[in-house]
Amino acid sequence: MELRHLRYFVGVAREGNLTRAAARLRVAQPALSRQMHQLEEELGVRLFDREARGVKLTPAGHAFLAEAEAILTRSDKAVRVAQTSEQRAAGRLEVGYVWGLFHSLAPAWLARFRQHRPNVAVNLLDLSATEQAAALREGRLDLGLIGFAFEADAARLSKRKIGECVFMAALPAAHPQARKRSLPLSALAGECFVVISEQTYPGAAHVLKEACRQAGFRPRILQTAERGFTLLGLVAGNCGVTLLPESLQALPHPGVVFKPLADPPRGELFAAWKARTPEPLVAEFLQETG
Repeated sequence: MELRHLRYFVGVAREGNLTRAAARLRVAQPALSRQMHQLEEELGVRLFDREARGVKLTPAGHAFLAEAEAILTRSDKAVRVAQTSEQRAAGRLEVGYVWGLFHSLAPAWLARFRQHRPNVAVNLLDLSATEQAAALREGRLDLGLIGFAFEADAARLSKRKIGECVFMAALPAAHPQARKRSLPLSALAGECFVVISEQTYPGAAHVLKEACRQAGFRPRILQTAERGFTLLGLVAGNCGVTLLPESLQALPHPGVVFKPLADPPRGELFAAWKARTPEPLVAEFLQETG
């Protein structure tokens, strides 16, 4: 028995008609009929009842269909795994990154990596930390520049610190504190805050809350947003103030003023991957982040 016998059988079983199955499988009908008879002889059971308008599975045929489909599914998966492995061995990396934290760093790291590995294809994918964790677990991503450690830890991914970011106050342009060169975080104790969603960027809101706690107050959180540009829009609309990584100044922010904090909170940034030990190309890319 070969895989083609199983494919022919499944094709006939799904169509319920030898003529239609032969057309779909692109094989002559007499040859297909002969293959089905040979399969039944090899198995020693009747898989089909031949009727005037087609064929109908016997109880044995129904049982065999479930197993045949499972075998074909596993076979197709084995082919995809082998092909993916070959692509990676030939030199291919899928790297996710959080825009706003790594948009200015990732291209420089990639440029250094390509000096040593000019033939390796590297795809940089703009994904949130949550999206990266899912893609890493499913094998769709080789390396994630995931940002803060929370999502990597929650997904039980391996991780390595590759940098840190400094947080600044983001204020409406007309805010009284916007005229100052810098300010203590305690100056915002009476304000309403807007924060980035923990579902999208785990850890960012935690950094804000912990910084406020150390400044002696508990922030009043008014609203959450999924993306940095939405957060800036809320600040510009006088919906509240927030703390953001200084790198987010690269986003257009009319109506928003970024101000340094006297004692700025910092967040450690991490890369993450699925295996306990990074694969060779992943390890080489990580070296360029140091």
